Amino acid sequence: MAVVAAGGVFLLVKLAQGGGEEPTVAAPPTVTTSVRPTTAVPTPTKKTTTTAPPKPVQINPATYNATHRLYKTGAMRTVNCKQAKTGPGNGAQASAYFKAIKACLDHAWPRQVAAAGGRFRSPGLVVWGGSVNTPCGSGPGRAFYCPTTHTIYMESPSVIAFYKQNPTFGRMVGSFTVAHEYGHSVQWMTGLGEAYEKLRYDATTDGQLLLSRRLELQASCLGNVFLGSNRGSYGITGYAYQMWLYDVNNSGDRPPYPRDHGSTTSHGAWSRAAFAARNPASCNTWSASPARVS
Repeated sequence: MAVVAAGGVFLLVKLAQGGGEEPTVAAPPTVTTSVRPTTAVPTPTKKTTTTAPPKPVQINPATYNATHRLYKTGAMRTVNCKQAKTGPGNGAQASAYFKAIKACLDHAWPRQVAAAGGRFRSPGLVVWGGSVNTPCGSGPGRAFYCPTTHTIYMESPSVIAFYKQNPTFGRMVGSFTVAHEYGHSVQWMTGLGEAYEKLRYDATTDGQLLLSRRLELQASCLGNVFLGSNRGSYGITGYAYQMWLYDVNNSGDRPPYPRDHGSTTSHGAWSRAAFAARNPASCNTWSASPARVS
């Protein structure tokens, strides 16, 4: 998942193959002479390992995801991640910005993944604009994670556009987007993603959408565990915190998009809880009531 300008085109990714795209987010607040956003609601490299992925899920996949060891791995330790000095103002700068936070994520998640019984493998990162071809789909669209290639595909134009409208908001959108897509890679490294695919296989259309919302809201939650654990060194305080808060509270499903990522209310609730707790224990969307993943 990531964030894209309202009205963006969906990437045609097969949900059965893995991590979905970003949720939509409203346009950034207008920058005024004050340091506060306007009150009106706007419209909107570490070497990879070669270890094998987790063993196939043997128990009931619903039970597996609802009782996963990841929730018992404890609070994430800060890795003192620092935000790149140059923001995502153009294609080259966006690529460097995304790579910088991805390097931090590569240091933050190995302990948690190992403690959860998974095998950590640093995901790849491809930054693109216009269109992209992958085993998980092709065409124009939004940022996404493809489990087939174990790679995060970051679409840069929308983040660049946000940055040009409001640099602080653009930074928070870019940071959250990478952290969210990395959350998907954690799901597949720990077997949560595979269990999701098993559950989805026999589900009804409505059931598939509910499962997708559980998957996507958990990815956002995991991404915000990382951002919360590094909020001091990364500088998510003051106005930057307000822009992060605006982002997570306004990301989610909007017509005519399908109800596959969660409402803005649900997205904000899971994101804020994770940022405060800094612990994957706050991210068990699989045992939550349907109302909490609406």
